[in-house]
Amino acid sequence: MAESFVTGELILPGTYIRVSAEGLIGVRGISAGNIGIVGATDAANAGVTRTLSTAAEAQAFFGPPVVDAADGQLNLTAQIGELYLNGARTVFARGVSDAADQTLYTAAFNELIKEDVQILVAPELTTAAALAVLPPVVETAENSQKDVIAVIGADGADPDAIEAQAQTNDRLILAAPGYFTFNPAAPDTPLALPGSYIAGPVAALVSSLAPQTSPTNKVLLGVGALTQRFSYAERIGLVQNRILALEARNGIRVVRGLTTDDGGFTQVTTRRIVDFAKAGIRQVSNAFIGRLNNERVRAALQSAIDGFLTTMRVDEQLTDYRLEVTATRRDEIEGRAIVNVLLQPTFSIDFVAVTIVLQ
Repeated sequence: MAESFVTGELILPGTYIRVSAEGLIGVRGISAGNIGIVGATDAANAGVTRTLSTAAEAQAFFGPPVVDAADGQLNLTAQIGELYLNGARTVFARGVSDAADQTLYTAAFNELIKEDVQILVAPELTTAAALAVLPPVVETAENSQKDVIAVIGADGADPDAIEAQAQTNDRLILAAPGYFTFNPAAPDTPLALPGSYIAGPVAALVSSLAPQTSPTNKVLLGVGALTQRFSYAERIGLVQNRILALEARNGIRVVRGLTTDDGGFTQVTTRRIVDFAKAGIRQVSNAFIGRLNNERVRAALQSAIDGFLTTMRVDEQLTDYRLEVTATRRDEIEGRAIVNVLLQPTFSIDFVAVTIVLQ
């Protein structure tokens, strides 16, 4: 029986109890670093999404890793192995039977975004193919209230070619250069992978970090050497063109954690913090759909959102925020509760300016 009653229905003597539980609504756990990957596999394992926690599970589902030294290619299992070498935790993987068919990749990613993923990657695709597949998928997902980012590796032959591949997008990370991986056929001779494959390690690194933690200056633990070494001037050019460049400096490090956006979301952390906030606010608000649109319930909605944003501030994702939940009489009639939020995301230290005074 519903824990509610209408006063006008009270006929028989007794105790009638109404329970209003809106004040208990809060945010459950929110994922921020689950990876969705699509790659070539045999036909028997194509077209099925697998949820993975280890590289061993990938081998059990998709077969053994294959490193094609002649073409510098990795199969899906090997690509997933590279993710786990660089910090990935939860991976949603889907195979396609033809690595050259962009239509299959688009269809596979459209299935993956139905899962709890936040980062999309397809290292096997060339940069041009990935730019044709992933941005439309990301845009469609955002329009459907699903916030994801895509990581693409740049396969340009030199810095100028890499810079020319940049496509302005606040949900896109373009990383460079390529890297060397272990070659089972010749253990003493690392295999140089095309630049597109660096998308895997970078995506794994981002997935391992909290939304407020910048990839800037972080080390890719699973990458031992790069196929290109950029000079100081070249690194400046890449960063100015919003490329997430890598350098060899006490390990392989991210020069600066950037998206390809030229607006307010140039920092990867800004994009991820805002997406995390949207996910939490959406989750709380959805729980109030269908409830009464009055001051009591709106106050509970505001309290629930406020609790979530307070947690974000405690976790140092935000430095401050403002929140209000309102509704005019017309809003109430139309079924609307208006939530206005002002967020101040936390930024990282990218520059240390030192002045030395001598006496």
